[in-house]
Amino acid sequence: MMNLDNLCMGCMKNSEGQPICPHCGYNAAQPQPVICLPKKTLLQNRYVVGKRLDSNGEGIGYLGYDTVAGTPVYIHEFMPENLASRKGAEAVVIPGCEVNFQEYRAEFLRYFRAVARLRELSSMIPIYDIFEENNTAYTVSEWVECITLREFVQRSGGRADWNVIRPLFMPVLSSLSAMHNNGVSHLGISPDNLVILRSGKMKLTGFSIQAVRQMDTDLIPELFAGCSAIEQYVMNGQSDEGTDVYGFTASLFFALTGQLPQDALKRKNDARLMIPTSILREIPPHVVTALANGLQVNPSKRTPTFERLRAELSAAPTVTMVQNEVAAPPQKPPVSSKAAQKEASKSSGLPNFVWGILSCVFALIVIAIVILILYGNSWGVGSSNQNGSSAASNGTYESSIADGVNQIDIPNLVNLKFEDAEQAAQQSKTYTILKSGEEFSDTIQEGYIVSQNPESGKRKMTEGTVISVQVSKGSQYRALPDIRGDSLTEAAAAVTAQGLVPVKSEEERYDEYIPVGQVIGYRSHVAGDKMEYGNTVEIIVSKGKQPSSSGDSSN
Repeated sequence: MMNLDNLCMGCMKNSEGQPICPHCGYNAAQPQPVICLPKKTLLQNRYVVGKRLDSNGEGIGYLGYDTVAGTPVYIHEFMPENLASRKGAEAVVIPGCEVNFQEYRAEFLRYFRAVARLRELSSMIPIYDIFEENNTAYTVSEWVECITLREFVQRSGGRADWNVIRPLFMPVLSSLSAMHNNGVSHLGISPDNLVILRSGKMKLTGFSIQAVRQMDTDLIPELFAGCSAIEQYVMNGQSDEGTDVYGFTASLFFALTGQLPQDALKRKNDARLMIPTSILREIPPHVVTALANGLQVNPSKRTPTFERLRAELSAAPTVTMVQNEVAAPPQKPPVSSKAAQKEASKSSGLPNFVWGILSCVFALIVIAIVILILYGNSWGVGSSNQNGSSAASNGTYESSIADGVNQIDIPNLVNLKFEDAEQAAQQSKTYTILKSGEEFSDTIQEGYIVSQNPESGKRKMTEGTVISVQVSKGSQYRALPDIRGDSLTEAAAAVTAQGLVPVKSEEERYDEYIPVGQVIGYRSHVAGDKMEYGNTVEIIVSKGKQPSSSGDSSN
């Protein structure tokens, strides 16, 4: 058994007693964020807690080590930052609002026990332990080396062909259908929560309780731009299987086009999917139809189930194109695959069994393409965990390339807009950028890079290295926007854009100038007040003009 004193908290390999891990470069002296479990905390007298990997409004993910199995694991802790805290370096969680904390903890346990029961689904990463400790709850799941769909598409040249990604997406679609048949939703499907393993299979990660995937709850929401459906932004919106269909279809749209659909809130007035004609020609017409139907903003018009989506992606004859949903007209629908085979067989004189052999060969070619994309772009540039976080402890992902390859200067990305830096990297083709996280900054504008690893100017890097960057979330304190006279949906969107959580107040007021149902303002604040990011804001809706008294009498 490995000496735990030499266990690197950044990759769970033997550091050989070195303060800087020889495998991943993780500095053992690097502090853990205050809100997190201290490094080397032992859970259940079995699991060693390593560095923090990710977090959202529900909890924190850590790299861990199973001392019984002798393998790395992924540990997920229920730790909602706005409802709980820790005292110093202690592991015990201290609830702020005891009632809310206990309710959400119970929901966390119920949800992940339901997810764990689906471990046999091919597109799931198995959860193999769930327990309570330190006044909170934990899940432990298998650790997998992977890259996100976002990075896979980047490595594929910015977008991928339908014949390449179809074998990736369809098994996930089947798993999602089975999940919903068992009453389990995801509600956070995106190119960052779909990951590609070394085997070339795609799996779904990033599970969280529904309260994190919806506005108007006590937890800080985590919604995904371009992938979250309109009902997730609207207070009291009802999410269902169609909500996951939207996220899945948006991710498929991203893989095929290299870009995400506009946010659902922006698309509510113009729901068209803007696909350049040059790309549209390369997507099979029945797939364009499926994209248009699955990305309907109005839930009542959207493809309601994954089984229906499967039929559309398989060019079922009953599927009809939704008019005006794409920027360029679709091509004539193709002949079904069986009919095409028969027709081709007649014209070529080849018997059906030969076509069967050719189909198998084609499938093998597709799998080979996927493997080439993964390995041909040096998988060694980094492996990710099931939430898309890197296994490299210091955020540096370097290629395992033979000596003598090109060494290049590390570019300075700090203070650059992330999208601009990403575009520059694509044009350079000598390095890649990955966003490893976000942090508050009073000096660097939201969306701009705060720090990078490796840093610029200190040394050279191997051509092909991936640079990990932290991006600014802007100021921790945000000014309340002026929402007087807006609709509730518009007001909620404006408040959400400031990083705050809108909640409709139970109190309604009469207002002589604001029509019924429109927003008067805030319950306890005024426009321009500063509030901490993630805080809840109550919005008051107008009851219209106050009715005149019927008891008045004239003299």
